[in-house]
Amino acid sequence: MAVTATQLPIHPLDADAYDAIIASGALDDQRVELLDGVLVEMSPQSERHEIAIELLTKHLAAAAARLRVQLSLRVAGDSVPEPDLALVEEPVTVAHRPTSALLVVEVAHTSLSIDRGRKAELYAAAGVPTYWVVDLDNRVVEVRTDPGTSGYRTLATFSPGDAVPSPGAGVDPLDVAALFSGL
Repeated sequence: MAVTATQLPIHPLDADAYDAIIASGALDDQRVELLDGVLVEMSPQSERHEIAIELLTKHLAAAAARLRVQLSLRVAGDSVPEPDLALVEEPVTVAHRPTSALLVVEVAHTSLSIDRGRKAELYAAAGVPTYWVVDLDNRVVEVRTDPGTSGYRTLATFSPGDAVPSPGAGVDPLDVAALFSGL
């Protein structure tokens, strides 16, 4: 009888151990992130994913907060996701990675279930007030707000023809049609 991964004892990593592994170079060129103490492979980026990130980066660049692109957030002691985009106010130093953000954006194609599920729970628990999931296949932007310990209490979906409200100072509302016109 074969043993499945769920039957094997697993030694969870915490964020400090993850940082030490990263610093050692053992994960160089590996697309992984730490979620719930487990290294999770990140999906390869499609051309549509890359273009969406580029368009959203340009849109969010004028924000008063600092824009981080595909950089990690230490949202829990055992979770260090790498959102596609984040607006942060916390200072970033070698010894301190941001633990929350004003806005987190995940561009989703194959990662939609985890972006809507576990990542939404982690970002809400970290107090991220606004979380966008850009659903490439359905051409919508899901906006989650009102975070709590068990997730976001409010979800609004914006389609072409709608404008997503500004997530912060210096950022215009997002024209959903314009975003998806190039995709």
